[in-house]
Amino acid sequence: MKQWEKKSLVLAIMLGAALSSQNFVYAAAGEEPTFDLEQVVVTATKTEKKVGEVPAAVEVITKEEMDKKNIKRVDDALKSITGVYVRQNKGIMGTTDMVSMRGFGKQKQVLIMMDGQPLNDAYNSAVNLANIPTENIDRIEVIKGPASALYGSNAMGGVINIITKGKARQETIIRLGIGGQGTDSQSVYTSGNTGKFDYFITAQRTATDGYESNDQYKTDNTKTRQGDNGMKKELYNGKLVYHLDENSKLSLFGGSNDFKYFYERIADRGETNEDSWGLNYENQLNSTSSLKVSYGEKKLDSWYVAGTSYAKTPSKATNAEVQYNFKLGDKDSFTVGYSRRGEEADSLGRKLTDPRDLRSATATGDNNVGGQTEKDSFYIQDERKLSEKTTLYLGGRYDDWRFYDGYTYGYDTGNNRYITSQTSESKANSFSPKAGVVHKMNDKLTLRSSIGKAFRAPNIYELAKDWEGSTGIIYKSNPDLQPEEATNYELGFDYRPDKTMLVKVNVFHTDVSDAIDQKKTKVAGRDVYQYINSGKARVNGFEIGLNKRLSDAWGSFVNYTYTEAKIVSSDTAPENEGKQIAGVPKQLFKVGVDYTQGRWQGSLNGNYVSDANGSTKIGESGYGYYGSYFTVDTKVSYKMTKDTTISLSVDNVLDRDYYSYYLAPSRTTYLELTHKF
Repeated sequence: MKQWEKKSLVLAIMLGAALSSQNFVYAAAGEEPTFDLEQVVVTATKTEKKVGEVPAAVEVITKEEMDKKNIKRVDDALKSITGVYVRQNKGIMGTTDMVSMRGFGKQKQVLIMMDGQPLNDAYNSAVNLANIPTENIDRIEVIKGPASALYGSNAMGGVINIITKGKARQETIIRLGIGGQGTDSQSVYTSGNTGKFDYFITAQRTATDGYESNDQYKTDNTKTRQGDNGMKKELYNGKLVYHLDENSKLSLFGGSNDFKYFYERIADRGETNEDSWGLNYENQLNSTSSLKVSYGEKKLDSWYVAGTSYAKTPSKATNAEVQYNFKLGDKDSFTVGYSRRGEEADSLGRKLTDPRDLRSATATGDNNVGGQTEKDSFYIQDERKLSEKTTLYLGGRYDDWRFYDGYTYGYDTGNNRYITSQTSESKANSFSPKAGVVHKMNDKLTLRSSIGKAFRAPNIYELAKDWEGSTGIIYKSNPDLQPEEATNYELGFDYRPDKTMLVKVNVFHTDVSDAIDQKKTKVAGRDVYQYINSGKARVNGFEIGLNKRLSDAWGSFVNYTYTEAKIVSSDTAPENEGKQIAGVPKQLFKVGVDYTQGRWQGSLNGNYVSDANGSTKIGESGYGYYGSYFTVDTKVSYKMTKDTTISLSVDNVLDRDYYSYYLAPSRTTYLELTHKF
């Protein structure tokens, strides 16, 4: 660890210790300020439960908290959550941002949802968090740890559910912002109701000139200087809720966004167009039962140019689910459901004669691949009251998965030529049971424990991708891939010594088998990579978090996470056995304070991330490196009138130089004006 990193971490720990002290004088007389422990969540059990009543490590960030902090995108909101690693590779651009947790270092191992609808795409299970509008968010619920017993594939590391506003207020909010890197942004949000209808509409536009995110040319004179890496995006989102009666409602929601990125001095660029919509029906049938039916679609069409290579990857995902909740006697509450997910994706790769003109694409070196997957799933959960203080949760989910209609147009190493071929159909099934216990010792201390299994089915990229890279490397498909599997054990507690403080501790252990990774071989002197079920891994870790209300005006938090994610065995790289999994930092440390008094509001947040390269050999620094860093972000807001607020935020206050694959942006300021009607 570099000297400045040691000093920064020591300073942060000292600040965290100071913030946890109770020797503060309250700013105002009267009752002590309270920390809200009654927050209701729906993601942990698929039913409405208070945070302290669920058998999982849960954290929630509300819209009010988001307004206090330096939050311009969804992943900004997640940076302060205990145990969540947010990898922001290009600052405000957000083209390759991702989140991971619990020793799983890839985005495809965390399920991201909006209002219960999965957002992971059908091609490689990615999610562009930068393309999710924040103005219409009510809260974000984070469920840490494997959750396949209720949510199936992708939920190995946990679930993040972005919940939009459901109670309309007659208001319109306009935001105008300008900042460093030539950034400007405009957004409008409006909501209201008429008769039985509630409506919510959001439109947002953001553009930035960006910065030089790849500085390899500084040490290699043979490389072409890329210049600033900028972007433009437009986001549109709407929701219409019809209240059929006091016990039932129908919600129609949808969104569309267009995202473009570019480089100042070279032709490399790309565009993503995303359209999604969903329909939810909810009915409280009576005092003991309820029904929810939902359907959603997400279409994604993206392309990019890199050098003389052109690639296009259209995909579509559909989700349908029926969920029924009912009570059986005084002690048992059941949740049963069926869901069906369909995915289809294609990938077209071509060479460009002129990288500035897409019309110059030729069939030379075509790489056309694609296929479809289906998952049929059944789940059940029983919440049983063993006593007034103890609740037992038992449940499981059965997933039946298959891959079909796969095809490739790629390089045949045996015949040394490109051919079109159909890939074989494959199928698998997984059963993911889970048991959890919540025991309330007293009014201050609640204990919880759980054991469960999780899985992730391979995506179409891993199953069907067959192509030749620009450097001559061959990537082979593998339709015979089987799902990754994991078994998780967890203990934790919530302790509230008084109304102003909450301490949360979690200890976890996970065994992973059939991990999917790329294996490298040599064929005719050329490197060939193929995804296989490669081996086993073991994760051990713990989280400690403290939230402290210092006074009526001041609040604070401090948390620390240690994660040892070791490769136990590997068929792809035996030399990495015993090493940390790439993409998983061993240590995360986060600390912050917030202030609200009169017309003023503000926050100051520190974030330490240790080296996340793991077994990957990159070097000491530079492009492709995930170095350790400690950064500080801040935001200050002043309410000029009842309805008008001006705010100034600063990212990377200390102006640290570090790499998160790309060179991270330097200190960046952002000024925003908000007006409510």
